[in-house]
Amino acid sequence: MMIRELTKNALEAASLAPDGHRRVTFRTVKSGDTPKLAIWNTGPGMDADELYRMCDLASSIRKEKGLEGNFGMGAKVASLPSNKHGMIYRSCKAGCVNEVILCQREGRYGRLRRQLEDGSFSEIIDVTKLARDEGYDLSYDWTEVRLLGNNVEQETARAPYNGDPVVDAQWLATYLYHRFYRVPDGVRVELQSGTHKLGPGVRVFEPLPRRAANGAFERTETAETVDGIKIHYFYDPPYDKAPSHNRSVSGAIQSALSLAGIVYKDELYDVKTGRAWSINAPLFGIPFGSKHISVHIELPDNAAVLPEAYRQFLRYRSGEQDVVQAVHFGDIVAQHRPQ
Repeated sequence: MMIRELTKNALEAASLAPDGHRRVTFRTVKSGDTPKLAIWNTGPGMDADELYRMCDLASSIRKEKGLEGNFGMGAKVASLPSNKHGMIYRSCKAGCVNEVILCQREGRYGRLRRQLEDGSFSEIIDVTKLARDEGYDLSYDWTEVRLLGNNVEQETARAPYNGDPVVDAQWLATYLYHRFYRVPDGVRVELQSGTHKLGPGVRVFEPLPRRAANGAFERTETAETVDGIKIHYFYDPPYDKAPSHNRSVSGAIQSALSLAGIVYKDELYDVKTGRAWSINAPLFGIPFGSKHISVHIELPDNAAVLPEAYRQFLRYRSGEQDVVQAVHFGDIVAQHRPQ
């Protein structure tokens, strides 16, 4: 959930930036000689006091707490166990850039106290000159998080969990693709070199509906039930240059496997791909061809479900609050299949 929480915060902040300046960028930055993953976004910046308060584990800046929304306290809790060496938060507000490092030292989590040139110590450092020298534009507000991992040598863009578990080169793009069904209007999400599998250059993350609108899939169709559930059916034919792959793999920065999943408030849950999807597909009225067919079950905002605290899955509000699974909607999906 580390990337979910950090990305969700970045998307929400960027959505508050002026039109034409709504951006979230994944890139690598050097810490010594080691590249580290950084997540940068436009939107309201934080001054020194706000940045200090934000680093309290239970703090929430400009957010309403509660499971109904993104309550803003999950990013630090979810990220610090995988970044004991440090998480660097930088924020630019009104042309001034401040920085704080959250980390674990001697078994305790907290802000790292650093010595200034005058011999004093501080947890919040003014790095305006350093940021300007590094090429940052200080004419508008922004915030950045750098993930230093659990040791100096860890390349967090390639190994965010230091090999436990091992991830592939497209892990970041695939996670975004399998999590964020939509992003806020006008927000551009970029992956720079070192954060995607396609080599040099900037690639733009496009959620599933946007890729469909841009013709990545041969056919899509949506059916709506009387309960307000929307079922999106996608057909992704074999790729003529490599028939073992789906056509949408062409130019993709993420996995092109077909999937089944639940969409709630623009996020995907209980995603099934590959063998897990093909085994379950007959329950959805798809006895063959699941390799090329995706099913996205979109629940209305007023559905009787609730995300659990870390947004890993949904629970029903009633009864024993069981976990919501895509297979629970198998009959509905089968009944509404396009001809």
